[in-house]
Amino acid sequence: MYEIVMPQLSDSMDEGKLISWKVSVGDSVKSGDVIAEVESDKAIMELQSFKDGVVKELLAKEGDVISVGSVIARIETDKSTTQAEKKVEPIKQQEKQTPVKELQITPKEEPKPSKKIAHAKGLSPKARAKAAAYGIDTKVLTQHLQKEQIHTADIQEYITEHYFTPKAKQLLQKYRLEASLFRLDHKIDADEVERYIVANEIALPKELSSMQKAIIANVENAAKKPVFHIYEHIDATQLIEAKEYTVTAWFIKIIADVMMRHDAFRSSLEDGYMFVAPHASLSVAVAYENELYMPVIKAANRLSIKEIAQKLQEFQNKAKTKAFSPKEMDGSSFGISNLGMLGIERFDAMINKNDAAMAAVGALLDDKIALTLSIDHRLINGYEAALFVKDLKEAFLDPLNFKQ
Repeated sequence: MYEIVMPQLSDSMDEGKLISWKVSVGDSVKSGDVIAEVESDKAIMELQSFKDGVVKELLAKEGDVISVGSVIARIETDKSTTQAEKKVEPIKQQEKQTPVKELQITPKEEPKPSKKIAHAKGLSPKARAKAAAYGIDTKVLTQHLQKEQIHTADIQEYITEHYFTPKAKQLLQKYRLEASLFRLDHKIDADEVERYIVANEIALPKELSSMQKAIIANVENAAKKPVFHIYEHIDATQLIEAKEYTVTAWFIKIIADVMMRHDAFRSSLEDGYMFVAPHASLSVAVAYENELYMPVIKAANRLSIKEIAQKLQEFQNKAKTKAFSPKEMDGSSFGISNLGMLGIERFDAMINKNDAAMAAVGALLDDKIALTLSIDHRLINGYEAALFVKDLKEAFLDPLNFKQ
């Protein structure tokens, strides 16, 4: 039996969301076949089977959030078992033709709850207290639930089923409302719950996506870094004349070239060492609806402005379908975010992951663009940063850098 688990698609991934199954129980699969789509903290990825066999169990539902390493499917790989199953299928077809009544066996009476259950010995102290608070007969409760162990969640489920209509119950779950907020002396319908929600201005809880959780973790880690800022203006005279490509594309191109003269801006810290990358790779902020991605343009110093522009367009297309791979999100040492296209004159941007610095590009005003650099002080001191900015400003003035 081959077990398929929720894979760890990135170093920061603790759990993944099952987006969709591409197979059903009983389907034959071959090594390399896509069996599911999984959302990591960075992108939606295809999950493959690495063995041939027949799908025996699908242990998760679409939409479930599952811990890394948990089994989500089982595939029977025993060839003899598979062949035996194929031989049995015709017999099953014959059974279906036999009248159902002739095959039925008179069922035995459903066993009554054991004395242990009847005396409610399986209630946890909290569950017992909650049942008492609602005036629930514990014997009736245990007979209804048919469980050896009953917890507060079971009490809540019993109450909502008893006092709320199905639609009202859905609203309780959607807004995470406790049944105790209502008078439990009648059957409560959805209209009554909606009136309570409106009257009390109850906020609708919205589950965070894997990507949003990753952004939160990234921002929290970034906030712990010793960061300083440099605020400057870039002369955009040459850039304005190079109208064929975007401001973001030109900034990536020119920053990458300048990075090759400053090792610290291609550096990262790990295990007590400072690693200097051989090329200038930049992460770039790409947003679509309420999701933000930081895919990486690898070795941007070796790319033409046309190739950089094509990469940016490719990133925009992938953001719409969340189709980034983990490799596309790693490997940077510098980041860039451009809100100037939205009219924002100046802003600060938090450093992405293990990057040495982040450039926040503002709007074009009076032939100048406001630039804010956020810099990791552990890697780069003020003097090094000043030299980098000096070279960057000069590079934007050189018309040779804008030759296409």
